[in-house]
Amino acid sequence: MAWTTEMIKGLEKMWKKGLTTNEIAKELGVSKNSIVGKVHRLNLTARPSPIKKKDDDELVEQEKPVSQVGVEIKENQTQIKTEQETEPKPLSVEAELKTKKCIKLCELDSHTCRWPIGDPKDDHFCFCGNKVRAGQTYCDEHAAIAYVKPTKK
Repeated sequence: MAWTTEMIKGLEKMWKKGLTTNEIAKELGVSKNSIVGKVHRLNLTARPSPIKKKDDDELVEQEKPVSQVGVEIKENQTQIKTEQETEPKPLSVEAELKTKKCIKLCELDSHTCRWPIGDPKDDHFCFCGNKVRAGQTYCDEHAAIAYVKPTKK
């Protein structure tokens, strides 16, 4: 496809009017990408992206305070759950290593918790090793972290 002088003049007019690349492409009978390329080659003034970014104010409004993670309504009473009640926080790797027995991969069996502790690339990497219920993968503590029940909205 060759750009004619009439097409270029039309492109420049429509660009200055603020038409979108899609609208200009339909008017001239070419692709949107050819409009973008021609605008770039003609060094026409750049326009802001049509994709809107969220303002900082909107982001602040969307963040939930730590003390009010979930709200449950029971018999006309509102009960606010704190973060500690809704999700148990996992211990840090160092804390888990100090408080738990730590077993290596070759020591795992069907009765031991398979919760990984630490980085697999690290020499101190191990698994929880606590007793599990029959047919379970993790001990009760780690199952509470791994399996989170969906909340009703």
